[in-house]
Amino acid sequence: MCGRYVSPSDWAIENYWHIGARNSGGWIQSFNVAPTTQVPMLRLDPQGELELVAARWGLIPFWWKQPKPPGVTFNARSEEAATKPMWRQSLRTHRCLMPAMGWYEWNEHQPVRSRSGRKVNQPYYHHSNDDGVLAIAGLWSTWTGPGGQEVVSCALMTKEAAPSVAHVHHRMPVILAPEQFDLWLTPETTAEQVQGAIALSREDFAAYPITTDVGNTRNDYPELIEPISDNRVDDSAGPARV
Repeated sequence: MCGRYVSPSDWAIENYWHIGARNSGGWIQSFNVAPTTQVPMLRLDPQGELELVAARWGLIPFWWKQPKPPGVTFNARSEEAATKPMWRQSLRTHRCLMPAMGWYEWNEHQPVRSRSGRKVNQPYYHHSNDDGVLAIAGLWSTWTGPGGQEVVSCALMTKEAAPSVAHVHHRMPVILAPEQFDLWLTPETTAEQVQGAIALSREDFAAYPITTDVGNTRNDYPELIEPISDNRVDDSAGPARV
């Protein structure tokens, strides 16, 4: 399960996808993106042009009838998305890209002590070998709430971890290569082509241990992604900012 990631700045998104500043949304880079928050999402508009919009990270399907959004819908398992009611319509026609710089996972086989002395799992930061922008394959939906408000939401897709990731966690986001973007975003892409894109998604990543401060969603600063050398007691980043 991928429950935290690092989002790019608006400049990085504009530069990578060659979209105009007027369409960038004025995003400020976040180093600790958490579920249910607003995140940048790329999709095709009705004219077939790429647009960047804000979306709630945690998908709410269009048919949802309850006033409270469903829980734990920020990850969609690629192996079952085509058959699960929560995901299947979005997988058919509402696919998106979620820009990222990297993501976090916690190694359950590597217990450590946090700064406060609490026993936790060691967090790792995963990123591309060139530290470039990543495009996570996502699903999106528009839901009309009880008050008539429209909520755009999204979920990232996951798959079995590649060898470069599996030593930390058994799952990873589906991250697409640039040559796959158009195929993924186009509504007319067939189910077979979608599954092919997932199967051929990127696996060229590196990872290193980081401060346990990332476990607190109130901590959001660049030092979270700095590597640490001593993971027995985490005193790597000075006093925690909470």
